[in-house]
Amino acid sequence: MRAFLFSLGLAGFLVSTGTPARAQFYDLDGAYHCLTETDPACTAETKLPPPPLPPRPVYTGPTMNSVVAAIRAKKLSPGDMQLLEAHAEQKEPRAVEALAWCKLNGIGWPADPMQAFFLYGEAAQLGVPNAKANQVAIFEARLTQQQRQDVLVRLQTTH
Repeated sequence: MRAFLFSLGLAGFLVSTGTPARAQFYDLDGAYHCLTETDPACTAETKLPPPPLPPRPVYTGPTMNSVVAAIRAKKLSPGDMQLLEAHAEQKEPRAVEALAWCKLNGIGWPADPMQAFFLYGEAAQLGVPNAKANQVAIFEARLTQQQRQDVLVRLQTTH
């Protein structure tokens, strides 16, 4: 009787597992089976949605930090120049001083010591340290006699 029950249990087990085995990707045998044989169960389990794409970086153009780096390298792009002028028009002290330096040294624009002189004056009014001293140094060492006279006339007419 015991042998009969054992046989019956074994037969029931074999019948219950009579369906084809599905490939399991969490064990090596199932993965290997799917690599070596074409089994519909394998392709059904591999149809997973693709992973989401990483977000694309948004290019926002130059920043003031990148513009300052470009000034140091003496390689301003048109976008750098545009950003610098826009920030200077907004009376940002760092931008006004950087623009004055560029105009004085011909970085991005042709050298224009007169314009640099007036920009350093604007930077001094905005509280930039040493801007007034830079303005005086430009007046004394970088302007021609005619440019000094033009600066003096312009200062008298604006005050």
